[in-house]
Amino acid sequence: MHVEIALFEGDQLLGRTALHAGPTQLVSASPLFQATHRLGSTAADIVLSNFPAHIDLKTVTLDIPVHESSDWESIEAGKYTLAFWCRIDI
Repeated sequence: MHVEIALFEGDQLLGRTALHAGPTQLVSASPLFQATHRLGSTAADIVLSNFPAHIDLKTVTLDIPVHESSDWESIEAGKYTLAFWCRIDI
């Protein structure tokens, strides 16, 4: 499953990255975090960690059901918003 992730502080976009969650656990790096991800039978398990010091997040765990997003979806994490968009790869 292809997952686009964007991190906002208020209305300010801090960064955006894309990853592919497949059956094998992988680690992907972006300028804002490290993503450990794996696709299970019903959900993508994604753990975001190693945020830079200026971002007040330690670890964020996402359990995203396998689906196609019709629009950006979001999760509030303190003063931050994690927005994500999913596409099932064929």
